[in-house]
Amino acid sequence: MESKRRKKAVVNPANDVNLAVDLLETTGQPTAPKVSESKKSTGAAPNSTSSHHTYIISDELDAKIKFIAEKEGFNIREVVEKSFRNTISAYEKKKGPIKLKPKKKGNIDDIF
Repeated sequence: MESKRRKKAVVNPANDVNLAVDLLETTGQPTAPKVSESKKSTGAAPNSTSSHHTYIISDELDAKIKFIAEKEGFNIREVVEKSFRNTISAYEKKKGPIKLKPKKKGNIDDIF
């Protein structure tokens, strides 16, 4: 008989946002409106493509990004992408525009 492994419960401070919203509503303070998934912007430029990446960040940054996203009604991707755009913009103001070479697409008949 195989023993089943138990998953360790992970406590995420970003999940406590709902408690904060409940507290604000109880005290009559305004809360950020929830935006439905269908009304959210992707944050990406029109007609742009996306890439999927994995990054390792500190637990503190992770919790804060999740907090901001949930509190302001955005998804994590939008918050992270905006942060990247702001960082690149600041870099380009300091060092000049980044010039990317267009991707060269060869002829598939030359490959096979």
